[in-house]
Amino acid sequence: MKKGNPFGTHRVIEPKGVLPQPALKIDNTMEIYDNEILIDVKTLNVDSASFTQIKDQAEGDLENIKEIMKGIAAERGKHQNPVTGSGGMLTGTVKEIGP
Repeated sequence: MKKGNPFGTHRVIEPKGVLPQPALKIDNTMEIYDNEILIDVKTLNVDSASFTQIKDQAEGDLENIKEIMKGIAAERGKHQNPVTGSGGMLTGTVKEIGP
């Protein structure tokens, strides 16, 4: 198993040298490092500002909302709205724990 940085910076792709939360892009591969947990996400609670912006951009169309949200995660490795800079909170269960 790979050894991770205690602050999670091993996951940061862009820009280098920042923590994962403010990073523009992170590595979200499912292989965990020794200091990580893998979560089976049940729900992503997107903050109101982000959801409102996405809903407006999608003109309220549910399929467009889904595609925009999937696109954000695919591009950034996480849900962090590039317009608002905000994300959300998740709920789920722990699937795997690094040793």
